[in-house]
Amino acid sequence: MELNPYLTFDGNCEEALTFYAGVFGGEITSLMRFSDMPDTEWVTDENKSMVAHASLQLGDREILASDTGGMSPHKGFSGVTLQTGWPTVEEGKAIFDKLSEGGKVEMDFAETFWAKGFGMCRDRFGVGWMVNCDK
Repeated sequence: MELNPYLTFDGNCEEALTFYAGVFGGEITSLMRFSDMPDTEWVTDENKSMVAHASLQLGDREILASDTGGMSPHKGFSGVTLQTGWPTVEEGKAIFDKLSEGGKVEMDFAETFWAKGFGMCRDRFGVGWMVNCDK
């Protein structure tokens, strides 16, 4: 079984995935715009350049994403947080700093009773992240 997060953005999906590819060293492996869709009833002048579906490969993991394209209101990101684990505190802190830049730190990156380093933030796109380091 595969279980992949699917993130839905409000018109800035491509910008977010490009940011994540840079932070994590990943690659956008597919990106389809609404204008690429064969069903023209879903395509409008407002959404034709927006992302209808995309895939970001991060090592052996994949994040899928799209823009709402006006099909439904974007309600932001709540109730789900993406967790990443890093082998060293230095790596984890560097990732945390990149993710939180322009966003909001919800829990400072620091040693906890369960980890050598842990922090929580919302990135500038509103996606919640936990960064954890065991060593």
